[in-house]
Amino acid sequence: MHLLVHGDLSKVRMLKCEMCKFQTNQKDYFQSHLLSHEDILKVQMLKCEMCSFQTKHKEYLKRHLLIHKDVSEVEMLKCNMCKFQTRHTGSLSKHLRGHRDISEVQSFKCEMCEYQTKHRDWLKRHIVVHRNSSDVQMFKCEMCKFRTKHKESLKQHSLVHKDISEVDMFKCEMCDYQAKRKGSLKKHLVIHDTDISEVQMLKCEMCEYRSKRKEDLKRHLLVHTDISEVKTIFKCEMCDYRTKRKEALKNHLLVHKDISEVQMYKCEMCEFQTKYRGDVKQHMLVHKDISEVQMFKCETCEYQTRHKRYLKKHMVIHKDISEVEMFNCEMCDYQTKHRGCLKIHLLIHKDISEVQMFKCEMCKYETRHKPCLKKAHADSQGYFRSANI
Repeated sequence: MHLLVHGDLSKVRMLKCEMCKFQTNQKDYFQSHLLSHEDILKVQMLKCEMCSFQTKHKEYLKRHLLIHKDVSEVEMLKCNMCKFQTRHTGSLSKHLRGHRDISEVQSFKCEMCEYQTKHRDWLKRHIVVHRNSSDVQMFKCEMCKFRTKHKESLKQHSLVHKDISEVDMFKCEMCDYQAKRKGSLKKHLVIHDTDISEVQMLKCEMCEYRSKRKEDLKRHLLVHTDISEVKTIFKCEMCDYRTKRKEALKNHLLVHKDISEVQMYKCEMCEFQTKYRGDVKQHMLVHKDISEVQMFKCETCEYQTRHKRYLKKHMVIHKDISEVEMFNCEMCDYQTKHRGCLKIHLLIHKDISEVQMFKCEMCKYETRHKPCLKKAHADSQGYFRSANI
């Protein structure tokens, strides 16, 4: 079977699916694929005796059962180049490709854009991006309007609707952090690698930025790219907002939605609620004693904060104007070290009819600036004091 990998596809008898474009030279893979077209009610489902997991594939059940075994009961497969270890041969094989340069391995390229990857599965997943929603099987959430082209994304999304008591949580052994998603725990664990020399740091060639995560560096590089040079600009259909990042647009769209249309994230200790998951996480720090929270301190002055992004913003104060990227207004002489400040300033040049106004529900006060409503006006009226916002 393995020798077929090295053979010329034109000389090998390919098994083709009559219901989609799938083809393979291996009978076992072909039979396994055909099950994906079968209705779940017509197929004998293989069930896990220890949880609610079920599958059409014997191999998937076998792989799943390892989850219920203690690490001491399973032969762990270890990477000889880093600390990575896994129970699955396929996972180790995929991980090892990560240590090799893309020029050293077979790379899978997208014919419609410049995307390329070391993993065939990732290319298969990526190609769906180029297909219209009407041509693809969409996976829909039964509890909200969420839908996606990827089955795995729906599976991950469904965790949002589950209570923490219903989910097998992934827990950090070094602190009290826990997550519903394995990927979230994996990202979190990096913060415990206090010795930066033990972690491969990824550096930006255009500034001093560096990160432990490849996706963070990739996202950061967009800062140095002019919006006219970015191939894919994500635009809002309801206003003139546009961004280089898909996630930013997704976040922005919540602005246009009424509270009744979106899932609200609520604080368990006060009345605070928000449309944004990240905001509730930041808010929770308010309820913690300063001794329980990791404080981010400025090396130049006595400033300290519970929020890393606030420290980053503060550090610009200590830099000379010649050392930082300045954000200039095209309509007047205003300039600032902070992108957010420019964004707020630009509202001055817009007519009130063109701007989204933030209104107080308890009086006639309204403002162009959300922070003014949330902080200055609210504090003066005493509406949010009990919420500790």
